Amino acid sequence: MIRFFIACVACLVASFAQAVDLKSVRSSADQDSSRVVLEFSGKPQFSHFNLSNPSRLVLDITNLKAKTLSPLDSIDDSRIQRIRSAIRGNGRRLVFDLSGEYRSNVFALGPKGRYPHRLVVDVVGYVASEKASSRSAPPSESAEPLVEKRDIVVAIDPGHGGKDPGASSYGVVEKRVVLQIAKRLARRFQSEPGYRAVLTREDDQYIQLKDRPRIAREAGADFFISIHADSFPKNRNVRGTGVYALSLRGANSELSRWLQNTENADDLAGGVDLGDVDNDTRQVLLNMSMESAIRISKQAGESVLSDLKDAGRVHKKRLGLANFVVLRSPDIPSLLIETGFLSNRSDAKRLSISREQEKIAAAIFEGIKRYFEKSPPANTFVAWRKQNADQRMIIEVNRGDTLSEIAARYGLSLQALKELNGLETNVIHLGQKLEVPAPSR
Repeated sequence: MIRFFIACVACLVASFAQAVDLKSVRSSADQDSSRVVLEFSGKPQFSHFNLSNPSRLVLDITNLKAKTLSPLDSIDDSRIQRIRSAIRGNGRRLVFDLSGEYRSNVFALGPKGRYPHRLVVDVVGYVASEKASSRSAPPSESAEPLVEKRDIVVAIDPGHGGKDPGASSYGVVEKRVVLQIAKRLARRFQSEPGYRAVLTREDDQYIQLKDRPRIAREAGADFFISIHADSFPKNRNVRGTGVYALSLRGANSELSRWLQNTENADDLAGGVDLGDVDNDTRQVLLNMSMESAIRISKQAGESVLSDLKDAGRVHKKRLGLANFVVLRSPDIPSLLIETGFLSNRSDAKRLSISREQEKIAAAIFEGIKRYFEKSPPANTFVAWRKQNADQRMIIEVNRGDTLSEIAARYGLSLQALKELNGLETNVIHLGQKLEVPAPSR
């Protein structure tokens, strides 16, 4: 009993030690975006999602002390109407009321120089009347250091695994074949400049459905792809690939309903914690919070479906809609892709051939990539590359220069600078020419 009491006290002390204060708030804006920087006394634990009608960004900081947040009142921004706060558990919920349907992004920065732990909130959308400014920053304070351009993170979820083999027929087991396809897809994203892949499982292990989006969220995923290969014993002639996005109204066809029931049978829990509210309110909040993610999912899904049509037979010529547990995430756009039906002999044979697996992975990759090349998330290398396609310049390496110093000088990560110039190593030599972003005018 004493040992248990000591353990409880230790956990309680640890939780208090992790609590953080909001030290200061800075904001700046130009015609393309607004930025709010929150500085903390320690590392903030946070999550975020978007709501629409009206447009809002919800930021939960679970270890923020419930003291006055008056610095937030100083924000004066054309995109951010106001910032509201409320106590939520041991932390705080901040709600950014936006003046339009703007894209938003939240990311953390660790201590650097005189800057402490920070959360950076970017609200992206063109405002013609906005001029560059730093309204909330003290006059003596220098501008926020350039933020490294991050990779777009794609979470790839091979369905089933471990004690859950999924469908099987003609000697082909779903959990094995989808893992092979997922790994092929991950390798494509890993080799593409500006992208990074994360697998929810890399071997034959069981992961509950509700934990798969959590793994993606912890990795900072911008998109979630769940890979499956189903079976439809009612009709063994059914074959071909299909692409599904989340529908809050459930399935839109008999096949979608059947797939929905079989995929959800293991774990009908899941979903997102939206606080202590009644079921009706929870459903309303869930619907609202998912609208943005579903819209992106559908757009990307149409792109993937187009490439899958070129790669082979598709069962559904239109994007399917179903209420799969694994897709229920308000802050991560998601797709579930049925790569074929193992109950069909032709599909089962195709999915067991390496060449065909590669074709499916390539089609999914091209579809997702094409969407992000058109609509990249803020502060990513892909977004920077798109925005500055005609705004680059050539510099010459001087004596004493290092690749990391040059990257920092022009606001790029070391990896982004290497990718931009096709460099395999960090070694550069005197007089070497490098392509870098042109300075803003």
